[in-house]
Amino acid sequence: MAIQYPVTRFVYRPLSTRIASVLARTGISPITVTWFSTATALGGAVLLGGRFYIAGALVTFVAELADCADGDLARATGRSSAVGAFMDSVLDRWTDAALIVGLMYSDMSAYGVIGALALTASLLTSYTRARAQGLGTDCPEGIGGRDVRILILVVSILAGAIWWGLLLVAIAGFITSVQRGFLAAKRLAALD
Repeated sequence: MAIQYPVTRFVYRPLSTRIASVLARTGISPITVTWFSTATALGGAVLLGGRFYIAGALVTFVAELADCADGDLARATGRSSAVGAFMDSVLDRWTDAALIVGLMYSDMSAYGVIGALALTASLLTSYTRARAQGLGTDCPEGIGGRDVRILILVVSILAGAIWWGLLLVAIAGFITSVQRGFLAAKRLAALD
């Protein structure tokens, strides 16, 4: 069985669990961390849109760490909630879109079309899983989960290969959406 969300497990979690353990002693709520993560990610998107690529990539990475830390904090303090999970998921879609739109805005002639494909693939990946969950199953598998897509974009920005990063996000997202669709259909058929 493949490890789900390997980038989260091996890249983000070693740092985010430490952040959460510090925050657990402060009384800061998980939803506060969620809002911080969202505001930070939106700031990163604005920097990217202004062609401050390195700063935008680094701010985006910090936002992703905070996005992992909110869930770690909720689990560590016993403050997990349906509202928190809902807000985290919805705000993740906002920040996913903002990041890609920021890159598109920075240079529409270079990143407009490929950015539109990456945005579509990202939203389809998330929607496929959310729809499956709404029908009573889950399908978190796939090569292009959110953790992978964000890391691809951050690394490609830092490497000066934004177009290629957007292409990889589009490919990984479309493959993952199709994969999740097949898995969800199989699991839903078993429930019928």
